[in-house]
Amino acid sequence: MNDVSISGENPTTLNEIAKEFLIIGSSGFGGGMAIIALMQERCVSHLHWLEPEEFAHGVALGQVLGPFALNAATFVGFRLRGAVGAMVAAIAFMAPSVTIVIALSALYFKYHHIPALQSALHGIGPVVIALIVTAAIQLARGNMKGILPWVIVISAFTGSIIWHVPIVMILLISALAGALELILIT
Repeated sequence: MNDVSISGENPTTLNEIAKEFLIIGSSGFGGGMAIIALMQERCVSHLHWLEPEEFAHGVALGQVLGPFALNAATFVGFRLRGAVGAMVAAIAFMAPSVTIVIALSALYFKYHHIPALQSALHGIGPVVIALIVTAAIQLARGNMKGILPWVIVISAFTGSIIWHVPIVMILLISALAGALELILIT
């Protein structure tokens, strides 16, 4: 195993990477950007593992690829210790969440018949819907310019709720419509 970081600076051990990302994964609540801010504070400002610009590039790459907090953690681990560092960072970052989900699932399957738990879960449903609607409104604020985005939203909603079109099909058609608009504009 190499003892030199990818960037050629002070080597960081795999144990240090695991410890830091276990802490970040355990205490990073509030969604992707809150976790990214915590990750930047720890990995860039406190530990000086990466330069701010390099971290920003890793976050941008992560946003393109999917769940960007996980991808940013993987990027940091890769920059520090290559592929093994990437795996250690990703596993350590995900371990607390996965453990909690498994524990809650086990509790649910064991106690799902208790009326108080059923009532609590019925109360959580509307909250989740409200959070999703709020996030959608915030995303729409700067991005819903012109008529096509509104046509896509209304069509996707109608297709999903009324006609039960598979989500993958809705995503593909929406992406195609967005790409077509981009081609027609340029």
